[in-house]
Amino acid sequence: MSDKFPDHIDPLLFAERRGALSGDIKIAALERLSGSVLDHGGSVSARIEFSKEGKRIVVAGHIEGVVELECQSCLQALTWPLDIDFKLAVVSSLKEAKQLDDCEPLLLDGDTLSLNAVIEDEILLALPDYPRHEHDCLAHNRSEDADYSATDSQTKANNPFSVLAKLKKTGD
Repeated sequence: MSDKFPDHIDPLLFAERRGALSGDIKIAALERLSGSVLDHGGSVSARIEFSKEGKRIVVAGHIEGVVELECQSCLQALTWPLDIDFKLAVVSSLKEAKQLDDCEPLLLDGDTLSLNAVIEDEILLALPDYPRHEHDCLAHNRSEDADYSATDSQTKANNPFSVLAKLKKTGD
């Protein structure tokens, strides 16, 4: 077991030794994830175990942490907890991938495997497409915006285009 993840490993070697790795990974190091989160200063904890089921290499693990997303309703920060279990089987073709029953396929296109890419993929798959607060944040924000409604009505009265709206009504 290690407290630091190597970026690329030989999954066959780790599977034959029934190896396991655990440690923390900084969110800033996960480039594709960095575009989806607001705070890049945090990290996630991961544990990955390698084994063999028959001739197949299996990569199983658990990822924990918290990321900060942008709520798609109010555009404010939203704390999103991560608690992800995964089990992947290394395959070399789509034909092999279709034969899997209890694992997700992990297509290996060389001899090495990027652990950061695996962890990043699993996190991205677990994130919601449209993150939103559990409460109705728009209604919550409307009550805060009620203080500004007086200034909005005053702005409407001073609108220079209100004369055009009156002309349009009289012209109909």
